Amino acid sequence: MSSVSSIPRVMILQMCNWFGAPRLPKAFRRAGFHVTTFGFPGLLMQRVQCVDESLLVSESISRDELVAALLDAMEHCRADLVIPTDDTTILLLHTAAMVARRSGRSASVHATLQRSLGNATYCPTVRSRKLLAAFAAQVGVRQPQFAAVFTEADALQFASDHGYPVVLKVEESAAGFGVFICRDEVALRAALLQASRHPAIFAAGLLAQTFVEGRTAMRVVAVQDGRVLGGLSAIKLETWPSSTGPSTCVEFIEHAEMRATTETLLSKLGYSGFASLDFMLDSEGRAYLIELNPRPTPIAHLGERLGSCLCRHLHAALTGQPSKAGEPQGLPSRVALFPQEWVRDQNSRHLESGVFHDVPWDEPDLVEGYLSMGRSQMRYSSYYLADQRNDALRTKLAELEAESS
Repeated sequence: MSSVSSIPRVMILQMCNWFGAPRLPKAFRRAGFHVTTFGFPGLLMQRVQCVDESLLVSESISRDELVAALLDAMEHCRADLVIPTDDTTILLLHTAAMVARRSGRSASVHATLQRSLGNATYCPTVRSRKLLAAFAAQVGVRQPQFAAVFTEADALQFASDHGYPVVLKVEESAAGFGVFICRDEVALRAALLQASRHPAIFAAGLLAQTFVEGRTAMRVVAVQDGRVLGGLSAIKLETWPSSTGPSTCVEFIEHAEMRATTETLLSKLGYSGFASLDFMLDSEGRAYLIELNPRPTPIAHLGERLGSCLCRHLHAALTGQPSKAGEPQGLPSRVALFPQEWVRDQNSRHLESGVFHDVPWDEPDLVEGYLSMGRSQMRYSSYYLADQRNDALRTKLAELEAESS
């Protein structure tokens, strides 16, 4: 029997203005949750109407104070589930889980962290591209050939063994930055030089993968203790600011191998929460796993329109009540994400009839926020502003994980 009440309480974390996060409170409220948000003031999340309680912390707060503030907030609002929505909050939640083990936090906080993360043993794996690729190889899912590279010689040897193009990926990067498609040796050496400008990350090693020609796709799911409760699959029709960047327009599909790979991998990880897996679909329709993001992505709130509301699946799993995932509402299979596709191209053909433009018209303050911030935010300069805080959290997390190993 579930220890959660019939009205479960979710805490949504946001430290950076990633566009998908502010769409989650309404989806959770509609599914029957009490919604609390936690983050910095001035973010888009503060423009959302469907929030029961908003807990704010100062941007000047120290690393250790931030971790303590999150754990205190979880107790204060009696959160049953905590959802990270950006890379900073992933690091924050994982750090809080490690600190909670050492600080005598209440049983309710430990239970919430368990529901939110699943098997914490694999937290380093879901944060790391290299560790995830090695784990995927162990469980036998289809993926490109890969290797961890620590020197230029390693990268050149990988290219010699497998041929070009080579995909080189830096750890701890987002929005497609730190991903290089190297079509020859000149491009590979240039990518290595650029990656080496962050010495600590370069020293930790990069992931090299063979290039799979095809279409980029993703599957976002809700999971509890390794059991996939429901999911949505889509092809990325448009991305911004590059081919390796986030999607701005998608087409929803069904794909058996993407579904099977997702279920196999997350089951073996004992994962809980939202996850989004990226794939390359080759000319024969085979799905190659290329990445896992341990958070929701901007299509996660759309499930109810397609008859698979991820938030309702989580509600049913937490409360033990029957799942009511929603009925399909006739949403076109193609969806232009707002404001992403509008910023990418105001004259986009995807903004024409026959494509659903996902504007939250019923939340005018949020629309205003998207419009005022869209142009500057989608240059992604603000992602770099979080580097110092993220580095501090990474250092703390590495120390705690080393002590526990």
